[in-house]
Amino acid sequence: MISQLKEGAKLQILQESEQEYYMTAIKNIERDVFTVHLPTCGGKKLDMPQYSTWQFCLLGDDAVYFFTSRIVGQSRDGAETCYAIKTPDSVHRQQRRGHVRVPCHHDLVYWLWDEAKHPALTPPEQAIHSLDLWDDPQWLNDYLNKLEDVASGRNAFTLDISGGGLRMVTLESLNRHDRIIIKLVIDEKRSKRILLLEARVVRVVPLNLGGWKRYRVGVSFIDLDESVRERIISYLFTIMRKKV
Repeated sequence: MISQLKEGAKLQILQESEQEYYMTAIKNIERDVFTVHLPTCGGKKLDMPQYSTWQFCLLGDDAVYFFTSRIVGQSRDGAETCYAIKTPDSVHRQQRRGHVRVPCHHDLVYWLWDEAKHPALTPPEQAIHSLDLWDDPQWLNDYLNKLEDVASGRNAFTLDISGGGLRMVTLESLNRHDRIIIKLVIDEKRSKRILLLEARVVRVVPLNLGGWKRYRVGVSFIDLDESVRERIISYLFTIMRKKV
């Protein structure tokens, strides 16, 4: 763990009451403490009182590290407040391979990309990559209803999710390189958030579950906006923290 505590290393700090992760980076390292820049989340700043205890996630080169520690001091760097944190005595290490893959089971719906290319619909690339539209519940509901009218969505459930893709179990086979739209619902701030994701099939494995034919399908997200990736990762860290 000590080798991972280095200047510039990224940290996420959980704000329990908001169920949000604030981001910061390590500024410098001393013998028993390390100092971080002021944590922020979407423009908000996190106040961490002296001697308060927080849950941290350190994004290491080879793994993700979870630990709990307390604030032991504050300092100023110009107009910025910096926090001194006690070096933790113990940590939990989660192996990392590019993106952390977290086992979780969610129902989802998917459509083949070409099915969404219909005159009655907003072009799929605009629907998926215009994030401001997602914040309009009426628009989102209308789009999904129209999409369902022109092409019935296929049901599936996830086996695991990462910031780069997911694995799901489907009722029917897909082909490698198929381009799909996924509707995924995650928990966010004690509410539900609908995500529309563009993905490409990278692996298909036939399964035999109690005599029923199913398929394990691995997909990779395409052109995922970094703000959406951060939403997914923050959600996955919440799951991992609960397991720890």
